[in-house]
Amino acid sequence: MARSFRLLLPAADPEHIRFPNRCVCCGAPRQADSTLAVSRLVMRKQQQESVILRYTVPHCEKCHRGTKAVFLAGLAPFLAGFILLGGAAFVLTTFYASAIGLDLNNVPGSANSLVVGAAAGLLVGLVGAFLFEGAARLLLLPVFGQALWQAPTLITQFIQDADYVAGLRGKLDSEAKHLLLTFNNDEVAAEFAGLNGDTAVRH
Repeated sequence: MARSFRLLLPAADPEHIRFPNRCVCCGAPRQADSTLAVSRLVMRKQQQESVILRYTVPHCEKCHRGTKAVFLAGLAPFLAGFILLGGAAFVLTTFYASAIGLDLNNVPGSANSLVVGAAAGLLVGLVGAFLFEGAARLLLLPVFGQALWQAPTLITQFIQDADYVAGLRGKLDSEAKHLLLTFNNDEVAAEFAGLNGDTAVRH
């Protein structure tokens, strides 16, 4: 069962947070490190500011490789679905919109059919990316197992401004004042709470 923590910044900055000296995913001895990068655009003093934090997360070699493989296993079909279906929708919609006369009364230098085609291509492309990634996950589940099953979809990560490495998901709240960490391994989560004391508040 997943356990989540809400950590106040700057007390939870990368130089202050301590992770257990074992893999956050499976609990095996530490053999490699992965990077969990969380970011958020916030308004401070009437200016937009980008907050980016990078945390070094311990992994065993298998889970470290799995993090990279799972990302690529989702990215490739995501891009394929977006480009293939989105591109087809753009071409067909633009051609149809032009054929029915959408460009006849255009202001010079504008092209209504291209605008409609681009909107259709973007919408269909996102749907196609989601479907292609979902299908790829089902096909590759026997290969990657738990690491792929636990990983959120790419579109979910984009929408939530979240990052994921095997066994751990992180994101900043809307004002970038708190870090939200979700562990998939209860034992590692309990050890993390013990190492970070009052900073790690159960969420």
